[in-house]
Amino acid sequence: MNTFKGLKLLLLGSIIALTAMTGAFAEDGADSKVTTISFIRPTDVMTIGQKVKLSVDGKEIAKLGHNKVAVFETEKGKHKFETKVGLSLSIPVTGFGGAKKFKSKVKLDKDQHFYKIVYKAAMMGGKHRIIEIDEAEYNELFAQI
Repeated sequence: MNTFKGLKLLLLGSIIALTAMTGAFAEDGADSKVTTISFIRPTDVMTIGQKVKLSVDGKEIAKLGHNKVAVFETEKGKHKFETKVGLSLSIPVTGFGGAKKFKSKVKLDKDQHFYKIVYKAAMMGGKHRIIEIDEAEYNELFAQI
């Protein structure tokens, strides 16, 4: 239990340090071409057994379980995000129709972007959507894991 807490604090410290470094570069007047993307996947009871494969520009960057985080650096500009799940159950009577692939095109123009991955159920198969959030909401979700 203490090891998990230590890893959590280490990850939070790394994110804070990265945030401070990114801010310092921006203050120097240097227009950075790099952006940091932070993804968080909060717990969702409907998808308890699923791991979400997260891809940026067709390259898998992480497999996220519940209460997991992925931080990724890339160049600013237009990018394609994708989520998919290997195996998912479909139970039509309940309105839970499994998980389908989700694709989204985004324009990354800031030094940092924050996203949460949430499941949106649907009769013919829901999707793990990637939704941009602000840093305050991201930090609030991160504090809960």
